This record gives sequence, C-alpha cells and structure tokens, in this order.
Amino acid sequence: MKLSYEDKLEIYQLRQAGFSWSYISRKYGVCLSNLKYMVRLMNKHGIEVVKKGKNKYYPSKLKQEIINKVLIEG
Repeated sequence: MKLSYEDKLEIYQLRQAGFSWSYISRKYGVCLSNLKYMVRLMNKHGIEVVKKGKNKYYPSKLKQEIINKVLIEG
C-alpha cells in the first residue's frame, strides 16, 4: 500500500506521541522496518524529506547533446 504525504505525517506524529511500532504497522498495513526507516529519515532530514516532488522531463535531443558533449569534450 502506498502512503500519501498526509499518512506519512500522521505516522510520524503518532510515533512522536508514543504509539507503538506494531500498532502503527497494523493500522497502515506497512512493514515495521519500512516504518522505522521512514521515521529515522524524517528525524534526521526533516519532515519534507518524504514529500514527493514532480519528476523532471528531459527531451531525448537534450540528453543526446549532453552525452556527446561529455564523450567528445570530456
């Protein structure tokens, strides 16, 4: 199950409030180790680290120009 940004924030808040890992894991249907990893990331880098950004699109022509530039010019 994919978690939304709001779910991730709620998980973080529940853990900070003292709820057990097993309770949170059952509530959201997420593996315990994944929850622990996500909360550790949020503690270390801030809450915004779990927010998904928009993927960048690079046209194939631009990619080819960059590759050629690196291979030819070094």
